[in-house]
Amino acid sequence: MLTSHRTTARSTLLAFLIGGLLAGPAGAAVPETILFPVVGPAQFQDDFGDPRGSHRHQGNDIMAARGSPVVAVEAGRVRIYRGSSNAGCMLYFYGASGTVYYYIHLNDDLTKRDDNRATDCRKGVAYAANLQNDMRVRAGALIGYVGNSGDARGISPHLHFELHPGGRAARSPYPWLKRGPRLLYAVKPRTESTRLSLVGTVKEAEEGFALRVTQVYVASGWRGKPVPRTVTLGLDPKLVVQRLKDGSWVPAKLTGAKVGERVSVLTTRFKPTLKTQLPPAGLLLALRVRLRG
Repeated sequence: MLTSHRTTARSTLLAFLIGGLLAGPAGAAVPETILFPVVGPAQFQDDFGDPRGSHRHQGNDIMAARGSPVVAVEAGRVRIYRGSSNAGCMLYFYGASGTVYYYIHLNDDLTKRDDNRATDCRKGVAYAANLQNDMRVRAGALIGYVGNSGDARGISPHLHFELHPGGRAARSPYPWLKRGPRLLYAVKPRTESTRLSLVGTVKEAEEGFALRVTQVYVASGWRGKPVPRTVTLGLDPKLVVQRLKDGSWVPAKLTGAKVGERVSVLTTRFKPTLKTQLPPAGLLLALRVRLRG
């Protein structure tokens, strides 16, 4: 059961996302599909309109671990709001579709505890480190982090997410959240290149190489748990395969990988895009594979 609390304020789909989310005519209707706004495991329910003291809930609460990345659900422009006693650290996001989204109760904790020490809603804590007011960002760009600032202090971290078609009255985001694609990872806006370390178990080792990913490490960025998924990798010509034996890494062959065994994969460097965050088979290339048994 979700914690109750108070608060205010792949090919067809991928083609639609890249085409529709990256550029939509201003004033258009809410996109049929928007990205799920939180990266990593999260829980939510249809709590739009639920009583909240003297008012009714104007969004959906997405329960997630403190510090989970919060991303732009479509291409658009960010307005930084540095907080109030109710909303805490907050962003307004003006989507290219004409829809306005509210991201409320972003992180204000400097430790993993509920310390509420970053009362100035600082960058790198509440917001992406290089986020600027009125910055235009692509769909999937990191814009903030899950927390419990404002009147959510003392309760479970979550993102209060509102959806306002055309900037007008709030509408329940629940149908969009249910079908929103979940990203594998997140990076701050305008990152030119990155690489990933993917940790999980071998899923396929004969016709291709795939792993069930349970942990993601982003170069110079976020590290954490994604929603578990299978990622099929291409193989870089300089691929190195190693196996852990007697406490040391020794040369091995990919054909010796066993389905279900633990594995970590280092990718080649690449330019992060929405497509690489929803990677089709073979898009990301493995540079090093370490088989852990």
